Amino acid sequence: MKISSNILESIIDSLSAGIWIVDSDLEIQWINTRAFRCLCREELAELDDKRCFRKIFGMGEACDDCPVLRTFKSGHAEHLDIKLEYEGQSKHFLLTATPLQRKGQKTFIHVIEMIQDVTMHEKVGEELRRLHELETAIINNAPVAIFTIDKKGAFTSVNPALGAISDLGFRAQEKLIGFNWLENSYTIKCGLAEHIRQGLQGKPFQLYDFPFVTYRGRSQYLNFKGVPLLDRKGEVEGLLCIIEETTDRVKTKVQLIQEARMSAIGRLATGVAHELSNPLATITAHSELAQDILQRCGGQPSEPHDLHDLSEYLEVIQEQAFRCKKTIKNLLDLNRRNGFEMGPIDLRRLIDDLIELINFKKIRIRLQRNLTEDLPPVQGDLYALRQTFLNVLNNAIDAVEERADAQISIRSFVEGSAVRVEVEDNGEGIPESIAELVFEPFFTTKGSQKGTGLGLTLCYEFLSKMGGKIEINNRSGGGSVCRITLCPWAQSEKVERDDPRAHR
Repeated sequence: MKISSNILESIIDSLSAGIWIVDSDLEIQWINTRAFRCLCREELAELDDKRCFRKIFGMGEACDDCPVLRTFKSGHAEHLDIKLEYEGQSKHFLLTATPLQRKGQKTFIHVIEMIQDVTMHEKVGEELRRLHELETAIINNAPVAIFTIDKKGAFTSVNPALGAISDLGFRAQEKLIGFNWLENSYTIKCGLAEHIRQGLQGKPFQLYDFPFVTYRGRSQYLNFKGVPLLDRKGEVEGLLCIIEETTDRVKTKVQLIQEARMSAIGRLATGVAHELSNPLATITAHSELAQDILQRCGGQPSEPHDLHDLSEYLEVIQEQAFRCKKTIKNLLDLNRRNGFEMGPIDLRRLIDDLIELINFKKIRIRLQRNLTEDLPPVQGDLYALRQTFLNVLNNAIDAVEERADAQISIRSFVEGSAVRVEVEDNGEGIPESIAELVFEPFFTTKGSQKGTGLGLTLCYEFLSKMGGKIEINNRSGGGSVCRITLCPWAQSEKVERDDPRAHR
């Protein structure tokens, strides 16, 4: 189908670009409508100077890199980016010069010059370049490691911080780009490969204090976040990974937890001393009585009453010695640093042991004990639960120690499918302004010599791991009540009173 010249001219006129036809002297021979508007609507025939560089761009001479002249010389299309002040604004233009050749002819005498206003395009491009430079600067100077891996698990980009965390230093990019993490034996062994695989399947993940070993064998802990990268179709094309090393924080937390434990144990010193003093005094007295019998009989008692008395004295000595052993063992158990081990716990026995250790009579606090006889065993870690109740009892003691009528009550009951223990005191209670902060790390209303501010934080963390919870509220009439809710042991068998776990 042939297209008439009128149709072609209409098509060219409708284009958004200015189009000129110029000769080898750079004189304009024809212009389209858009170019005509650029010439301030002057008729082309009336122009004194038809050279494109003067009329179109207001320049005294042709550009040094004029695309039209280059086209006449090379015989093919040429381009030029140019920046000009146009109507009081800086404008960016793209000039394209194309030979105007008739079909079958090798030579030409005219060139089509097209000019496009690409100012907005340049602005967008410049903004994108600026944003890219800013993002690159942020990523390269970020204190956390940021890197990407492709769908197969291979590194595609890393930032300098990863070099420090991985112990690879400035060689991190050289060593890691192309390295496949999914196929690394240690990554598989420690379980990280499985999280990465899930991330590459579209499931974001967040790991806290994840144990890892570096390239050089250094043990560390990491906060590791994986975010799937999606293409325009919503399909995963890679994984963005952000790593923060938390080794120092974990070590500090462990140290502070140990200090909190030691602080709680220190509160028991008076009670333990008293608890050991009485049986030791009894042992001393009865050993002296036994020694008197042996001395009087020359080491060979023959009278029935002497043998009976000696047997009674030895029985009392043995009983009191085991009492001392039990007290010391209970105290040492508080400071054991075993891992979390879930099992059935005799809650009533655990609380009784703590009450015995604290010795409320010695510290002149009236204790009301109302523990249900048939409490079911609860699930949890024995040492964590022991530490939890010790912290709660110590807080109650601190709350009432200045009162002449100091009183603490502890009671238990089964509520639905849960076991609840309440520790109540008649102290001052908790001010409303800080009620929401009591479980925050390092928050304490005590002096620096009496607490680290981690006691209730540990209680909250321990109970959460055991499927339980803790609440603290003010009670009517003054004081506060701490409610601890625990889950019964899932197994059907009831734990016996002499279960070794209940006595550890």
